[in-house]
Amino acid sequence: MSNSFNNQYKIAVDLGTTTIELAIIDNLGTLIATDYFLNPQKLYGKDVINRINSAIRDRMFIKIMKDMIKKSLKLSIMTILSDKEISVDSISAICICGNTTMISILLEYDLEELGTYPFNHRLKSSVILNSRELFYNDFPINCNVLLSGCASAFIGGDVLAGLITLNDIHENPTNKPYLFLDLGTNGEMVLYDGKTYFTTSCACGPAFESSVRCSNSYGSNLIDAITMGIKSGKISKDGILHDSYIENGVNILGINVSADLLRDIMVAKSAIRTGIDILLDESDISPDNICNVFIAGGFGFHINIDNSIYIGLIPSYLKNKIHILGNTSLKGAIELLNYPFKIEQINQFAKGNFRLIQMANLPDYQDKLIKNMHFKE
Repeated sequence: MSNSFNNQYKIAVDLGTTTIELAIIDNLGTLIATDYFLNPQKLYGKDVINRINSAIRDRMFIKIMKDMIKKSLKLSIMTILSDKEISVDSISAICICGNTTMISILLEYDLEELGTYPFNHRLKSSVILNSRELFYNDFPINCNVLLSGCASAFIGGDVLAGLITLNDIHENPTNKPYLFLDLGTNGEMVLYDGKTYFTTSCACGPAFESSVRCSNSYGSNLIDAITMGIKSGKISKDGILHDSYIENGVNILGINVSADLLRDIMVAKSAIRTGIDILLDESDISPDNICNVFIAGGFGFHINIDNSIYIGLIPSYLKNKIHILGNTSLKGAIELLNYPFKIEQINQFAKGNFRLIQMANLPDYQDKLIKNMHFKE
């Protein structure tokens, strides 16, 4: 792959479950253009579990879902290249980072093992293919494509790409205990104690990413709206709308907050907070010893920390340690394009000392989940 890095432009892609974001950079690493669009695979499920189940029911759906991505990526890329007057022959490399399911679908891997215990996967290291081998001969770009390796069925290349960016985008060293939260459709979390990466994943669903994008808002705006609703008495801390708003919901900050939307957010919020609590419990790391909390993802980029603490999404004791990083999966893909030697680094991460915590198997999981359901610290 490194032999093709001397041409002019490269494309980085964050292949998300709900949204797909891409960036075009030049040979100096300068950002030329970005784009994002909703993942068309949502027709086969809003989350990876439903898409895996669709593929298990009929393997034909794997190719259909891959074709959807190919068509959407092709349209997005060709639109940008046309707008910027860039030739397809100038594209020298593509890097795609995503969770284990999204990358497996792109490679047309059988998903049955990925969807059943013990959740095996084939992405033990990164995969490099020619673009026309990956996307078929009618794809207009001819170059190598790097697909990120994954640590487990639940901790994918998007998270690993995020981890390799930490030293580059934050001045504090990451050899001290830290918490990394990648908050999207799947809430992936990593707690590093200096030796071991304790990891878990929770199914947030698209509550924070797409449930309010139809009204041109972000999940973070919804958190602000809920906070305002609680403080004004329109929403209780138990997540119940005031009687006068139960039927039609209440408009706060331009968002129609309905009972169904509140329920979705309560479930997603509880899943994230429970994941944080369980990682701390299982790792025996005192919250006082955590030096940094890194929050990634499009939702995390716009998050209001005070309001997130107010509704109980983030523990108050972590407030002064939080750093907002934005889309680290896309930043990691750009890093891999700019510095090909980091491909080995992400492969080492994929084989690293990760300890997966499967929360649903813990005896107190349901109790913690119920406790964290309410909008209070």
